[in-house]
Amino acid sequence: MTRILAAWLWLCLPLVAGACDVCGIFLGVQPNDRRSTIGLFYRSRVMEGTTQVPLSSPVLRAKHGGHVIGVPHKVVPMTELVNVAELRADLRLSDRFFLLASVPLTNTYRSVNNYRVLDAYGLGDAFAMLRYQLLNSKFDEGEPKLVHRLLVGAGVKAPLGRNDLRVDDELVSPDVQLGTGSWDILTSLEYSVRKGRTGGGVSALGRFNTANAEGYQLGHGISTTAEVFHRIGNDTLSFAPAIGAYAEWMGHDHVKGVADHGTGGTTVFSHTGVRVWWKRYSFSAYYQHALLNNEGEFITPTRQRIVVGLTYNINNN
Repeated sequence: MTRILAAWLWLCLPLVAGACDVCGIFLGVQPNDRRSTIGLFYRSRVMEGTTQVPLSSPVLRAKHGGHVIGVPHKVVPMTELVNVAELRADLRLSDRFFLLASVPLTNTYRSVNNYRVLDAYGLGDAFAMLRYQLLNSKFDEGEPKLVHRLLVGAGVKAPLGRNDLRVDDELVSPDVQLGTGSWDILTSLEYSVRKGRTGGGVSALGRFNTANAEGYQLGHGISTTAEVFHRIGNDTLSFAPAIGAYAEWMGHDHVKGVADHGTGGTTVFSHTGVRVWWKRYSFSAYYQHALLNNEGEFITPTRQRIVVGLTYNINNN
């Protein structure tokens, strides 16, 4: 009975990874001069929706329900969490080139009707990205009234995280695996502009995914962040509150080359937070609340995200 229940749960719950915290990275606007830094980042995504379970399931307490294709069932709440602790290095190789690399530790969690069905921990997919500074008006022109900065980058995500997690010999769905099992291409663009202590910027991250060994390919994705900020304080201690928006777009997943039209979609978030600088340290904290969920029927809607980080400036300046 337990084996049958486990098989039903993993086959009938959402089958795709709508969370960029599993299949990619978060690249926010960096309202600061480019320096070599190392840091720790933490991201938490909360997804909440509903699913259907048979009346014979022990995750139910109720004695009634309807039918789906002749099977008695009940619609119950479902919660998914993706938590990522990330060690990240952003190294200045020269005046124009920067290397961004990350190794994450990931926790994926799923509960159905307040009954925990998965809680997995382990190494996630690491990535490395080389970025090139196309424009830095401060570097090129001294100290102009408006400082512009534009970086473009490309890199690769390596399949280090497990994608073979099982419950009672049944392979769990891709959205709660620790990794994707595929080598994927990353591209980035980051533009910022500043006048005095007030500025803003836009960053975009593209993910071009390949299929894993089982023939499952996550949909290609783009995530963007736009924000404005104002820096307050002095060279020793300062902080910058920020406000803006964050958006994610995911294409359809493919199974052995066939598109799954119940996947993919768009989510738009509000974006508020603060960055604090003290000597060589920088702390950042952002809260992102979902304003729009327009996704496939197999996607569990994201309700909110939290991103915090602590970095250390390796350079003297």
